[in-house]
Amino acid sequence: MLLEPCFFLTGPFGVGKTCLAKILVGDEAPEQRESTDGIWIYLGRAGMNIKERCWVFLEKGATKRIEEMPDRSGVKSNISTPGVNTITSRLKAFFSLPSRKQKEFKGQNVAHLKSSNDESALMHGATRDDSAGRRGDSEDILTAKDMSEDEIIKLIRSECNKGNYEMIIVPIDLWDFGGQKIYHLTHQLFISSRGTFLLIFNGSKGIHDDIPDYKDLPGCNNQQNTAVYLVHWVNSVLTYCKTSVENGGYPKIKFVATHKDQVKGDIEEQRRILVTSIEKLFENHGGKQHLQYQPLIFVDARNKEDEELDTLKNQLVEVALDHPSCGELMPTKFVPLELQLAKKVEEKKKVLSIGELKDLNQQNEKHALTPDQLQKFLKVNHALGKLIYFDEACLRDNVIIDPVFLVDVLRSIVTDEQFWPEHLTEVLGDLKESGKLQKKDLYEIWKQDCFKEISEHTEYIVEMLVHLGIICRQKVDAYESELFLVPCMIRTKREDNSHIDFDRSIHLAYRFKEEVVPPAILYRFIATFVSIWNLRISTKSSRLMIFTDSADVTIDNEHDMRIDIQGNRIIVSLSHKESQNSIVPTIASTAQECLTHAITRISNFYFSVSEDSGCTRDLPFTIQIGIVCGSDLCFFDHMLRSKEEWTCPDHNRIHKTNSVSRWFADKSHTEGDRCLEDCPGLDMAWLDSNPDDRHLGRLAAEMTMEEIRKIYMHLKEKKPARSWEIINESKNKESFDIKIKALHDWKKNTLYASFKQIQQSMKEEDIDIHILCQISREVQKDFDQPKEKLFIRPSGLNLQQLSDHIGYQTYQLGIELGLKVVEMQQIERNHVTNLRSQTEEVLKKWRRLPEATYEVLVKALHRLELSSILPYITYEEGLAEQVEERIIQDIEISQILDYMMSHLVISSDDRRRIEQHAGQDDQNKNLLELVNKRGESTYNVFVDALRISGYKDLADELKRDSQEEGSIEALEPQNKGLSEWTVPVYRVRLQKNYSNIIDCINHKKIVDHLISRDILTIADSQMINACPAQIQKNRKLMDILLHGSEKGFIEFLKTLREDSVTTELADEIESTLVTSRDISIMYGCYK
Repeated sequence: MLLEPCFFLTGPFGVGKTCLAKILVGDEAPEQRESTDGIWIYLGRAGMNIKERCWVFLEKGATKRIEEMPDRSGVKSNISTPGVNTITSRLKAFFSLPSRKQKEFKGQNVAHLKSSNDESALMHGATRDDSAGRRGDSEDILTAKDMSEDEIIKLIRSECNKGNYEMIIVPIDLWDFGGQKIYHLTHQLFISSRGTFLLIFNGSKGIHDDIPDYKDLPGCNNQQNTAVYLVHWVNSVLTYCKTSVENGGYPKIKFVATHKDQVKGDIEEQRRILVTSIEKLFENHGGKQHLQYQPLIFVDARNKEDEELDTLKNQLVEVALDHPSCGELMPTKFVPLELQLAKKVEEKKKVLSIGELKDLNQQNEKHALTPDQLQKFLKVNHALGKLIYFDEACLRDNVIIDPVFLVDVLRSIVTDEQFWPEHLTEVLGDLKESGKLQKKDLYEIWKQDCFKEISEHTEYIVEMLVHLGIICRQKVDAYESELFLVPCMIRTKREDNSHIDFDRSIHLAYRFKEEVVPPAILYRFIATFVSIWNLRISTKSSRLMIFTDSADVTIDNEHDMRIDIQGNRIIVSLSHKESQNSIVPTIASTAQECLTHAITRISNFYFSVSEDSGCTRDLPFTIQIGIVCGSDLCFFDHMLRSKEEWTCPDHNRIHKTNSVSRWFADKSHTEGDRCLEDCPGLDMAWLDSNPDDRHLGRLAAEMTMEEIRKIYMHLKEKKPARSWEIINESKNKESFDIKIKALHDWKKNTLYASFKQIQQSMKEEDIDIHILCQISREVQKDFDQPKEKLFIRPSGLNLQQLSDHIGYQTYQLGIELGLKVVEMQQIERNHVTNLRSQTEEVLKKWRRLPEATYEVLVKALHRLELSSILPYITYEEGLAEQVEERIIQDIEISQILDYMMSHLVISSDDRRRIEQHAGQDDQNKNLLELVNKRGESTYNVFVDALRISGYKDLADELKRDSQEEGSIEALEPQNKGLSEWTVPVYRVRLQKNYSNIIDCINHKKIVDHLISRDILTIADSQMINACPAQIQKNRKLMDILLHGSEKGFIEFLKTLREDSVTTELADEIESTLVTSRDISIMYGCYK
């Protein structure tokens, strides 16, 4: 079966893409302009007769599937949006053309292919479109026999088994992309290297004429004209798609001018002007061979009788048939499973679990795919746009079998203002101003009729949106589920006076090879940026400092960082509060490593979604270092950083590079441990032993990629060349990752893996065998700390601070600390783009090991030549291990949590996460993990909570000598200047009175009153009443109020005052003093 071609209709909004798409599938052009909300998809509404090389219409009766977007409730009345069309069976359409059947079944008479009940044939229409005059000719009608869906699947399985399945008419998919800037982020998820792109623009105007309605594209310096959009789309396509030089360069981008009817002068003269302008615009463009604009197609997209439309169809057929992928065949074995999925879509199924997919596959018996084939099936069909599958943590357990479902999910959030429902305009206002989106508001959006199918898969969809960078959780909110940011929806520009202080900053740039920064990469990069570090808060406006295409974060008390876009560069500026020379080199280099890791993974992700094969393309950007040159920044390639001076070619100025090169600072060397001249190598005991993952990690670090490849070829018993090719095929991995993966693959697949085998392979390749001596020895070094400090288990707070100094060597450090390769692989999958979060999880996971001490950590850093990080180790003591065990096994934490909430050191969401675990031990473990993470203030309150809850002995053991009992009063407030938006005052007042409230109230009257005021629902009441004890009911009510609005708080106070017993309590709550220190402590819950 031939792979189906795709045509993508791109370009600015309002140029007639939708009209043209409808004409290309045989529909009438709409009488009024219809703005496209996201993407409209026409699947199988047209096709190609590959024998006669002509365009074929598949009428609605034989539609494979037609999907048009349903109307949103509350959309402004002056916007026309299509309704939902009745969809005929995709399966019957798949099997509906007799000429196709005769080819599929190699000459068998269609009339003899009876269904089981031998029903008479039902004719479905499909017409060959040689010209407008022949569209209705009866001799061009293709007919097919109606069969049940199960019979179709059964019959095709049978014919596939006989080898008779073949195609002559190939369906065509048309994707009509909304032209507004807001949609550009989401389009990149659907484009494919296998497709052909129609770049459509208004030809009645010059391409450089100013069009005020066109929104600024990232990095385009406020230009608003057709030329900017043409360059943007050409660059985006060539950035994301795998390009080929075959047949003159693919994918092809065909320019189509519209609005021919609005040209006031001579049409041919206007065509000539447009061609000349396009030629000049792209005369020096590296992708010129992909462009088709001579002769330029110039149409009236509302007139289906326009002769140039037939020329366009013929050209599209030729381009598709000449595409290098056109000759590729879809494995026949894929067909039964594809049809089963088509049937599921007809049954309104949108998402399948991998388990359900495997069950479907097994029904195909002889044609059931092997696990490897099933993975290939998912990759190929994802690239073809037939389904959506992301092989990433949290996402790989589900498959979206209807791509239109993902379109709906994306447009539910990322949409133009004209499509936003009126009853949610307040939510839109927050999105445009600050990017804020509460989870409850997201669920409210999905309650609309047009999105109701999303509600069945909310958790999966939320994780997918986070993974794609459509929504993100800021760093302080990394474990918070109630608040998201949507960077691509923000319309607030950076404050005018927020300039960069060059005297305090160093600068780095990711310069894209094309002329613009692709929006999908930019916005996902911003989403990752704010999830790695804490967003700054503006001292002027008290808002989070995230803006249109820009954001500012805080690394620590001394360092801030921001990103901006300028032309085709993403510029990163790292500042120290004192001076440029005070910037800590390891912080600069680690920040650079985290950002480069992120943008590399993001770029490769978008490569992978446009192609079904492994990604081996060059990255679309280069790394540059910025240096202040006069009043602006100039940039030089980071490979020149080793030079002490750099001369700016534009201004002929000489600059010192020592400060700016801190982005790539070494993290200090330690002397290597070398063997003596008469060293015989490893002794027999070592040679016979099995190397553990730590030894493999050391070996990977000591040897080059080529040396590892050579010994792998000797060590690997089965198909070593192919295995190495698979391990090394992706550019997603750092060199250490590939080397350790190869060594681990050998060990895993070898029954008796030993050092002897490694040594023998090294001898055969003439590699120094004394490397094995070095990796077998432990670090022998005198440390400048007392032994008792070295044997302390590190505190969680200190380890968290180290995450800003490690960067690319995270994987190697994890292995050296004793984590397994499979554990490190899982950590990488959990944080694909966030290197800093990988570091944090490695250190957190290691800290739970029994042997975790400062001595182990310091030795690991020495071995990895990271000794410059040692000054940042505080040797602060965490909870003693034996005391932790007693806490985990002995305490009941409900009262402890009440106390900690009243003192603001944990939030209601912290409590939810702790209490979601079924077992008391697991709850206690999670509480301890939080205490270790939060540091002094939370630690001291926890100790006090233990004491008042009856665990005085534990409290006494944990109390630190340096702190007085109950010393939270001595803590200095942090995060000064926080806005009330971050921590609402009413929420602080409620939480400061938490213990008092749950001890005093009776929930029943309060719940009834709040239901009558639409604060609570019947479902909330049922949830509260399901709790067995009164105090548990009160806790559940408080949980809801703490997640609610200020209106709920006001109504709660009203109902308290209606009862004389609780009137005084209401007054206490309302008059509770809220200080900046209170806000600071509560804000610390989200760090």
